[in-house]
Amino acid sequence: MLSNLQYLRAFAAINVVYLHVLIGGNSYDRSSTMFPILGEWGANGVDIFFVISGFVMIYSQINNPKTIVNFYKSRLLRIVPIYWLITFTIIILFTIFPDIFRTFETDFKKSISSFLFTSQLVTNEFPIINVGWTLEWEMLFYLIFGISIYFRKLEKIVLFIFFLMIIIFLISKNLFFLEFFVGVIIGYIYFKFKINHFIALIILIIGVISLSLSIDQSSQIVSYDRFIIWGLPSALIVFGAVNTKPLNNKIFFYLGNASYSIYLVQVLTIPAFYKAIDLLKINLNNDVLSIICLLSSVIFGCFFHTFVEKKLK
Repeated sequence: MLSNLQYLRAFAAINVVYLHVLIGGNSYDRSSTMFPILGEWGANGVDIFFVISGFVMIYSQINNPKTIVNFYKSRLLRIVPIYWLITFTIIILFTIFPDIFRTFETDFKKSISSFLFTSQLVTNEFPIINVGWTLEWEMLFYLIFGISIYFRKLEKIVLFIFFLMIIIFLISKNLFFLEFFVGVIIGYIYFKFKINHFIALIILIIGVISLSLSIDQSSQIVSYDRFIIWGLPSALIVFGAVNTKPLNNKIFFYLGNASYSIYLVQVLTIPAFYKAIDLLKINLNNDVLSIICLLSSVIFGCFFHTFVEKKLK
């Protein structure tokens, strides 16, 4: 079961990276033919991550109960070290070589809020690692989940999370935050009910088809909130994946383990790749360049996971 989630993590991370590869290529006048076709579709990897996160928190707490302190400690050790390392690296590079950045700027307030996962709250901007905006919402979810552990009983934990999430939704008006709670509900159902493998497989297929409908940028469906066009299909996909028979693929399992590093290091690898292409005056088909950039980012992310992230843990 969890191996299936690892494959989803791999897909989600690579999907987001390819979206940013297409955006990066376009900004360097190396626009791929896939850019107008896929549009923002690759961003759905974030929604998949959010649903998975909600499920995994419930799954982990039931199988390996933690105190509130130990829960927060485990989450901080998982998220913070390489996030701070990459943030610090970007600040140092900007300080020493400001000319290599085209639009980047920072100050003390933005730097501190980035380290504290509060950029959107304090500055109303993305953090220094722009994809880190998702981790700020992730940290908020962890804060809520950690407090919910106090109630111990599963039903009370779920109700408390729901109550606080509704409050945050009413304040922020961000419907996608409820994707974490959808994952929590999937976890609750997973432990309370036995779902037939065939039914789970059908639900998984429906989720994949539903997610694919938003690829067509001319479709009216893309005008709906991301919770509708990506969050709900992601929920069906995660629900199907955790209730169907696990697959066995060592490569994709490893990519799932490395997904956090892959997700973060793209902020360095994508601009570095296209800057190098321009500097070396390499003349290749833009579609080919986008694939090479994607593969380079994934490979570097795997390298970073094996030799940096795992060591820091």
